[in-house]
Amino acid sequence: MRLRRKTVIGRIGDDGRLDLPMEALEDFCSLHKGKGIILRAEILAAEPSDKVTNYFFGYVVPEMQGMLMQEYGERYTKEQTYEWMKRQCPLFAREERIDGKWRVGYKDFEELDSAEANEVIEWAVQYAAENFYQILDYPKI
Repeated sequence: MRLRRKTVIGRIGDDGRLDLPMEALEDFCSLHKGKGIILRAEILAAEPSDKVTNYFFGYVVPEMQGMLMQEYGERYTKEQTYEWMKRQCPLFAREERIDGKWRVGYKDFEELDSAEANEVIEWAVQYAAENFYQILDYPKI
């Protein structure tokens, strides 16, 4: 089966020119001679800071894990809790139209930009308060 999709990550230099591994793109194109292609460019978002990431995975996820155990009796691992949160929080959802059909996928926390990461934390605080009647502490900076 031939690959139908290829992601190549590059960088825009200070001179405004694109710098990316062209050989990977050329190899992909050589597999699909004579076919049409759509190239999309997307600017990578600024990742959440280490402090925000550590707060989310070191405090929010374990706290939510405890709340799920307390309220529903679910013995989720931290990873399962994180996956549950991704499906509950609309900020993780990604809709794409592929081959004429809508597909829903989920972003990882690291794919969010810093503003979205902060919104996810706000969502978790609100969700915990409304559904579990528990207060999550904000990070102490």
